[in-house]
Amino acid sequence: MSKKTYYINTFGCQMNVLDSQRMEGILREKGMSPAETEEQADLILVNTCTVREKPERKALSLIGRLCQLKKQKPELILGISGCVAQQYGEILLKRYSELDFVLGTNQVALLGKVLERVEQGERVAEVSWAEPEQAEGLFLVSELRPVEGVSAFVTIMEGCDNFCSYCVVPYVRGREYSRAPEEIISEIKTLAQRGVKEVVLLGQNVNSYGLKRGFGVDFPEVLKMVCRVDGINRVRFTTNHPKDLSLKLIEVMASEDKICEQIHLPLQSGSNRVLERMNRGYSQEKYLELISKLRSAMPEIGISTDLIVGFPGEKEDDFNETLKMVQEIKFDEAFTFRYSPRAMTKSAEYEEQVPEEIKLERLWRLEKLVSELTEQKNRAEVGKIKEVLLEGVSKTNPNRLTGKSREGRLVHISKKGAEGLIGELVWVKIREGLKHSLVGELIEETKKNHWQGEEQCLLR
Repeated sequence: MSKKTYYINTFGCQMNVLDSQRMEGILREKGMSPAETEEQADLILVNTCTVREKPERKALSLIGRLCQLKKQKPELILGISGCVAQQYGEILLKRYSELDFVLGTNQVALLGKVLERVEQGERVAEVSWAEPEQAEGLFLVSELRPVEGVSAFVTIMEGCDNFCSYCVVPYVRGREYSRAPEEIISEIKTLAQRGVKEVVLLGQNVNSYGLKRGFGVDFPEVLKMVCRVDGINRVRFTTNHPKDLSLKLIEVMASEDKICEQIHLPLQSGSNRVLERMNRGYSQEKYLELISKLRSAMPEIGISTDLIVGFPGEKEDDFNETLKMVQEIKFDEAFTFRYSPRAMTKSAEYEEQVPEEIKLERLWRLEKLVSELTEQKNRAEVGKIKEVLLEGVSKTNPNRLTGKSREGRLVHISKKGAEGLIGELVWVKIREGLKHSLVGELIEETKKNHWQGEEQCLLR
């Protein structure tokens, strides 16, 4: 397949984005290069998500459209990967006669071998569920993996053991399995050599890293190890589980300069009754206690969350408890969803499913409140000076550069005179707070040499 091209469509979370990058690395090892459009590609891969109904439906709709493209271009190789592929397996080959292969979530490293079989005329469903320690190349990352910009994802664990009653992840991603710390550090050192300045550590529940494998190293210790890597200036991580977030982690976050003051801490519901039915393992009181500890240790910390409306049996009083929590906490960002039943999950069998019109009405009310609070918080940033890692040219305005503050806020500055600062930590004075971002003015360039303990500030 040398000199041929590929196109990858990715749905879902950061884990899927990273899996797509891993598969790109494998395709590049085979001599392939990225195509600009689907129509120009010799191979199209759809990497899917089934955590909620909407992304699953969109991915399968895309597969249907691509099957029509293949009818016009029979030599096209068409594949599906990710959580939908893992869940349905060979059923997809039967449903879509133009589909060439199905690749499961812990079989990413087998993409090259699967393509060899496809080239021999075989239609392949590689979704067999191996135990993590037996899965070939579970965490394998090609050196040809694309790295765009100065920030990169790094997987530290796969799977989940929590079995929240609404969540399909343990069934399509498998049970929790942590990556060896030396492998994590080795990959991060390689990324630093490639110019990466910020790493984002990924896991379904990073707080339980290493508990089952006897490394003698927990997640806070891994964070300390990552902070010692030369060339890495910033460290972020996601996602956290409130029942497992420790005081030790909060202390390490507050004490390590490279760790950004940002945390994603899914609340899901503000009602204790709903939280219990969700099998979340914490109460609203416990969650508020964590928020208090985080803000006490890091007053400027940015806190984001996930919220579900319309969970089976959710009453108006339960929903009002969620609104009350959101109003009290004032999240910096909140990702809001209406509940959709997922196959294999316990809550799909619950009675008292909430009517769709009520879900939509509650979602609208929640999104309105979240939007108002987010804009208020962004406006409160005006006049403050923020450290920003410049990541590149804005996707919406070619005259601006964009980056993130330590708290995770998107910050825009004028590109004029700052083009050479992409990948650098700079100081920005915030001039305007918008609904989803900040606009600022470059006032100081700061180049930090962490391993020599030097700091040079050039006033502008």
